[in-house]
Amino acid sequence: MSVSNQTNPFLMGHLPLFEQIDINVYGYDTIRSQINTQKEQFTEFENGLNKLSYTFSDIFDNLDVMEYPLSKTYGIISHLSGVDDSSSIRHIKDHFRNDIVDLDKMSSHSKKLYDAIKTIETVDPNEIRMIQLTVDAMERGGVNLPHDKKERLIELDKFLAELSTKLGENILDTSKLFKMTIEDKTIMKTVPLSAKELWSRDKPEDGPWVIGLSGPSITAALQHLPDQSLRKEVYMAYISRAGANEEIIKSIMDYKLEKANILGFENYTKLSLSTKMAKNEDSITELLNNLQDKALPCAIKEFGELQEYAKTHNVDSKLEPWDLSFWSERMREEKFQLKEEDLKSYFSLDNVLRELFTISNHLFSIHIEERPEKVEKWHNDVRYFDIYDGNDKECDVIAGFYLDPYAREETKRAGAWMDSCIDKSRALNHLVPVAYLVCNGSPPGKGRPSLLSFSDVETLFHEFGHGLQHMLTKVDISGISGINGIEWDAVELPSQFMENWCYDEKTLNNMAVHYETGEKLPKDMYDNLVAQKTYGAGMAMMRQISFSKLDLYLYSNWKTIREEGKSLWDIQKQIFTECCPYKTYLDEDRFLCSFQHIFSGYSAGYYSYKWAEVMSADSFSMFEENPDNYQEIGQRFKNTVLANGGSKPAMETFEEFRGRGPNVDALLRHNKLL
Repeated sequence: MSVSNQTNPFLMGHLPLFEQIDINVYGYDTIRSQINTQKEQFTEFENGLNKLSYTFSDIFDNLDVMEYPLSKTYGIISHLSGVDDSSSIRHIKDHFRNDIVDLDKMSSHSKKLYDAIKTIETVDPNEIRMIQLTVDAMERGGVNLPHDKKERLIELDKFLAELSTKLGENILDTSKLFKMTIEDKTIMKTVPLSAKELWSRDKPEDGPWVIGLSGPSITAALQHLPDQSLRKEVYMAYISRAGANEEIIKSIMDYKLEKANILGFENYTKLSLSTKMAKNEDSITELLNNLQDKALPCAIKEFGELQEYAKTHNVDSKLEPWDLSFWSERMREEKFQLKEEDLKSYFSLDNVLRELFTISNHLFSIHIEERPEKVEKWHNDVRYFDIYDGNDKECDVIAGFYLDPYAREETKRAGAWMDSCIDKSRALNHLVPVAYLVCNGSPPGKGRPSLLSFSDVETLFHEFGHGLQHMLTKVDISGISGINGIEWDAVELPSQFMENWCYDEKTLNNMAVHYETGEKLPKDMYDNLVAQKTYGAGMAMMRQISFSKLDLYLYSNWKTIREEGKSLWDIQKQIFTECCPYKTYLDEDRFLCSFQHIFSGYSAGYYSYKWAEVMSADSFSMFEENPDNYQEIGQRFKNTVLANGGSKPAMETFEEFRGRGPNVDALLRHNKLL
């Protein structure tokens, strides 16, 4: 069929027309047409690059205009694959994956384009930064390599794109396959209602209850199921899912090593770090080891206390992996007199959002309000919000975002994330950036609103922090606006910074309101909630350090691992045991098979969470040191960290805000490890 601009929803409207988009009707023809058009336009553009010098607009603005139609369409499809997965979406991504790689390499491997960019003369600092980043990326991507090596790089990128997609699909598919049905009411007697509602939406009190492997479901099962054998069954299913990914992981690692070698790097870690704040592995190892020196003794002590607590409840043997969350939750409840069920009653989604928006107003002088008129959405759960530059709706709208807050086991991938819907771009006259904010919290129950665990509250604040950096950018060159162009190990700074406000007394006092009675969180509950912030902090930090070290070890030593035939699972177990010697790790544990982070965006970069957390804690400490000047400091944070995008190196932006380089003391202090 032919594609008409007047009837094709992919080509209409500024915001995506999700309710009119039919992948089967419009998807294939739209993408094929846009790929062909972009190829023709770029070929003509490249052939015309014969002048001695060019302006920034001559090159970058033209490229933005040329690439936008396909970028918009494929961006919509990629977004839907995460929030509304279907066979149609999978087929279309499979069908065009290689074409997308080819199209990207047409420009990134173009020597004529590279030479033309290097002739641009400008005094605009943002343009200079964009030129430098682009030249560096093209050089690092192989623009100056001979043809045969460029061709091999294209092949490798196609293989990696296919394998990355398959890895994620396997995780989603195997997670959906597991269903454990419980019909015995006596087993569920002590399980909180919020957990039962996850497993039986219509009859939470009576069941039957069907437990799956989505984030909220598995967490609730391991924390609250009193039957150890059932916890073990759920746990074993969770750690062994996506076992078929083992061969995919090995292939991904092989191809990434080969890619790094072609580009002149000894291993993939060195290639990865060439674009990050941390310029060598030694500096990362030093940070992780310094944190481990503080955290490991604390973690060992915490585990010992947990083991002793379980013994008082007739658990004589060493705690098994499927017992840790259960007894940790019981000990937490007793120690702080806080039950998750009671706590959740104070954190309805609407109350949390209201206070999150209030904080944002006080700190950053923005007003956030749900758009009253219809915006097309991909699911009824989704909401759309406008951000105004000021204190009310009389001000200009400067950004917007979609919020998709609830888990959907069958079609939505696990975790939480922020992604771009519309980048700020002067070339495209897109002056109002738009973000997708996606979480996997608990949906509303029977007769009550969505109630968030405190972990869900922190996650929402976290993703909103990412969104703020995308939406409040002052940079209007798309390649360095928002989170674009920011070093990967600095991207988590604003997200982790926003999490700190969850524990602020004024914030909690306003946010925590009982959904039935309207009462505020009692003072003793507030005190205990703040006190429990560092409950298990040592074990939590060692868990993250173990992930970071495993990631780095694999990418730094893959050549040796392959040559010596080392087992992935032996390596995983060895590193986890060294970092967390107090825990039991099972031979059946296939954690890496579902650790999608390190085989996609965070390859040799998982340490970024800790690297950025040092900066985020240090940033928040500025508010702690100057509580009376929080609005002034908030504006400073807005005008540097949130505004600069990738227009400056992340360290320069941090120093512009903080007045000095980052200090690790605040992170240690916040975790009571100092």
